[in-house]
Amino acid sequence: MAVEEKAARLPAGYNENVLVLLVQNPNVVFAYLEMSDNFWGALMEQGQPVLRLYDVTGLGSPAGQPVTEVGLPPLPANWYFSSLVAGRTYVSELGWQDGQGLFVSLLRSNPASTPANERVWSQARKKMGSALDRSVAALRPWEDEEDKEKEDTGMPSSYSS
Repeated sequence: MAVEEKAARLPAGYNENVLVLLVQNPNVVFAYLEMSDNFWGALMEQGQPVLRLYDVTGLGSPAGQPVTEVGLPPLPANWYFSSLVAGRTYVSELGWQDGQGLFVSLLRSNPASTPANERVWSQARKKMGSALDRSVAALRPWEDEEDKEKEDTGMPSSYSS
């Protein structure tokens, strides 16, 4: 096997126990899960693995009933929580639940705050796009003023007439 092939391979996981929330849009939060084989095995032996999502806006930590809870299939890698309320802060917990409904939390995620509404989200995406456009333009010093003034046809320059 060539050295380049070995270097190009990325591991499937890092054998760590991690739960991370990422905001996808004002109403969807993505939960990334990674668990070591030992952790997952111990979790399965205890009871049903459960992923819970809490609204912690103004609280800082989970209190009361979760917004939603999901019984996990074997070896999940991620989960999408949808139909959430915009402008709220969420935290997720991974744990197990016994037959009597007792939930034991084993991992807690970072807090994830959804944007207040779609208009704010769209404005933020537009600002990020503008900043990216400026950054990319700074990486192309060979462009002269004439190139910048050409009308964008949406086609690669080799196809322009």
